[in-house]
Amino acid sequence: MKNNYLSTAFGLYINYFVHGMALIIIALNIDVLASKWDTSIAGAAAVVSSFGIGKLIAVWLCGIISDKFGRKTSIILGILFYLAFAIGILWSPTASIAYFFGILAGIANSFLDTGSYPALMEAFPKKPGPANIIVKFFIQGGQFLLPIIIGFIMMQGFWYGWSFTLLIAVLTLNLIFISTRKFPPMDIPLPKIATEEKVHEKKGKFHYSIEEVCLISFGFVGLTLLTVLGQWIAKYGTEVVHMGENAGRMLVAYGSIGSLVCVVITFLLGNKGVKSPPIILTYTFMTALVSLVLWAFPSPMVASVGAFFLGFFSAGGLIQLGLTLLVEHSSRGKGLLTSLYTIAEGIAQFAIPLVLAVISNFDIAYIFLLNAFVALFGFALVFIVHIRDKRKKAHQDLQINAPAS
Repeated sequence: MKNNYLSTAFGLYINYFVHGMALIIIALNIDVLASKWDTSIAGAAAVVSSFGIGKLIAVWLCGIISDKFGRKTSIILGILFYLAFAIGILWSPTASIAYFFGILAGIANSFLDTGSYPALMEAFPKKPGPANIIVKFFIQGGQFLLPIIIGFIMMQGFWYGWSFTLLIAVLTLNLIFISTRKFPPMDIPLPKIATEEKVHEKKGKFHYSIEEVCLISFGFVGLTLLTVLGQWIAKYGTEVVHMGENAGRMLVAYGSIGSLVCVVITFLLGNKGVKSPPIILTYTFMTALVSLVLWAFPSPMVASVGAFFLGFFSAGGLIQLGLTLLVEHSSRGKGLLTSLYTIAEGIAQFAIPLVLAVISNFDIAYIFLLNAFVALFGFALVFIVHIRDKRKKAHQDLQINAPAS
């Protein structure tokens, strides 16, 4: 049966193609931006932390708008805020002003997430996991292409702002396209579920299951792993391994290739019915292992191969898999759940760049040691959910097979 929302989904995916570029565009232009803003590399890198502030400021409002006024409204607002970010960063004369526009990028991300993920799950109700995983494919597509574009711009001596202009052009065209698309009807919670939620509210306004707490917290882990790869792998190459600027920048592209390969494999596994927990457990464990190798054995070969595998395991859809798993373990509204998950991401997006900037003043290699510990923390969170699921299933099987008294 033909799906009527394929063109809508394509427009949503294009937004995340630009989002992937936006996540790393400051890092890849960090030298020229630091000079323009009259600050250090660490000072320019700290601007990235403003993304997290924007997420935290807007996340509750975004979830309400998505659930009350529709996914389309939320997504259009996200595009408009991203346009403001790209234009603002391009013309910011100081790091302080750039920080403000970085906050707008975080707000934009919140609007896109709370609108797009629920819309995709509603457009593809039988395959919500694979639909969300494709988001990661487009994010990494943007992160693969941008280093190549910026490398070309630098080699030709062109104005650095052309990379920002590209984002502005694509966002403007997609804004027009999205405005003409039809969106799926929003899911309405069943009366039984709504009644159960009211009972929970009476028992305790902030009652959440252990599974919900673990999976909401996983948003922090997923975003941290993504930040380390996107923001610091290039500097690891140039300052720790002593690669050239273009060679270091290409490490981001290698990570994106690894992520793209992983997205395809994860998509196929999801279509074959492989559950999310085993995939997430494998990916987080391997992320920790690769990060430890990068920390312990810095060399050009290790950096290149490590960037590919770090992209494969840590940026191949962990955030999307975690969100899909959260929705599967909760009866709350998709917009609300996405908001809660985004709060955890926002905390990471604000705090982690500041922590990593401090670590970079001592030794950038230690950033990947921290990455290993964060990945193991994510492994533990999902392992708890996995074990509890198995125990519940075993208990249900006992009840079903118990002889009638």
